[in-house]
Amino acid sequence: MFQIKGVHHIALNCRDAMKVALFFKEILEIPISLENRVEGDPIYFQFGDMTRIGLHQATIDGRNGFGQVDHIAFTVASHDELDYLVDKLETRNICYRGPIERPTSFNLYFETPDGHHLEVRLDKDEADDT
Repeated sequence: MFQIKGVHHIALNCRDAMKVALFFKEILEIPISLENRVEGDPIYFQFGDMTRIGLHQATIDGRNGFGQVDHIAFTVASHDELDYLVDKLETRNICYRGPIERPTSFNLYFETPDGHHLEVRLDKDEADDT
């Protein structure tokens, strides 16, 4: 029997892997250890129980389209967290779109310095009055 347990990691090609790592660390506050890093090796980091991302230093420009990652969506638990991130993006002059209210969530969209599309969403629940 074959059963997938979950996603092991998502690999992103980067023009500057360190710059993208610092973006995840500073903007999304994901703890990333950059000590003892071997230059040119991918930068891997994990958050939550199983979510792992690898930042790979690319040598040539990729092509957006089939076979490429469209975006990565993260989840938060409160409007306060979503508002906190909006304030942080504005303070750093990072362009964003949203939060957009959808039938089941509020969605905020922005990009890493290398153009990876990111989404942070707050799922609605029955107790949500907004």
